[in-house]
Amino acid sequence: MTTCVLVAFFSSLALVSGYRPRQEQKFEYAKQAELDSAGNIYVSSDEGKLIKMAEAGHCLEVRVANDRQTVACTVSRSEKGEEASQSLRLEIYLKNGRRTLIETESPILDWHFWNDGQQIAVCSAQSQSTETCRLYDASSAHLIQQITPPLDEGLLPEWAKSPGQVQDESVPLSEALSQERTKWIAKVLRQIGKIKPGMKREDLVKVFSAEGGLSNRFQRTYVYRECPYIKVNVRFTAASNQENALGEDPNDIIESISQPYLAWCIVD
Repeated sequence: MTTCVLVAFFSSLALVSGYRPRQEQKFEYAKQAELDSAGNIYVSSDEGKLIKMAEAGHCLEVRVANDRQTVACTVSRSEKGEEASQSLRLEIYLKNGRRTLIETESPILDWHFWNDGQQIAVCSAQSQSTETCRLYDASSAHLIQQITPPLDEGLLPEWAKSPGQVQDESVPLSEALSQERTKWIAKVLRQIGKIKPGMKREDLVKVFSAEGGLSNRFQRTYVYRECPYIKVNVRFTAASNQENALGEDPNDIIESISQPYLAWCIVD
């Protein structure tokens, strides 16, 4: 049983459609689109030569299609205020240095590739009541289909569904599975409940892993090893060298531990 199915009962999983940039800064030839370590965006030519399409910092958000040949990015509508985080413009970079452009009249709320990068779905709105979703051909930016999302998300065509909604709908549901999930949750709560004030940090890390984000030796958020959405906040008393706020000691004493709670992962 997949242990993290617990999360599907509480919230939908946000899209996580990122692309790992190359570590090498200097490269010239490749058979697919690339992001270098500085954030510059390249596509490849038929000969395998990389063609630079956008400078680092040009895009608000970058995604690479499954074909690894097509890259799309949203561009900020302004450099100031709230509009700095909004976009009315989606640029699409294609093999051999071609580019197409999709522009919307209202801020883009959500967008994703569809059909292995051949198409792009874009939803935009001034408010939730005016939301419109459109499906475009990626290579030409021609409009294929346009809808106003119904109140019942289950009635959306597949292309208009967010990755989180698609994932939610893929979670198998049955009475037997619900019982198994309930048993797993009970097991997790019993296991977490065994961690008590007075125990050591080394006892805690047998069940939890440290999460990223702001923290120090004396206070840190930990995530359950089997499911990173289950978290606890822990305070410690230093076992030695108390002036060092960064140097954790396995013998540090647990001063307090919160009740477990659910939250999205934090990535440093």
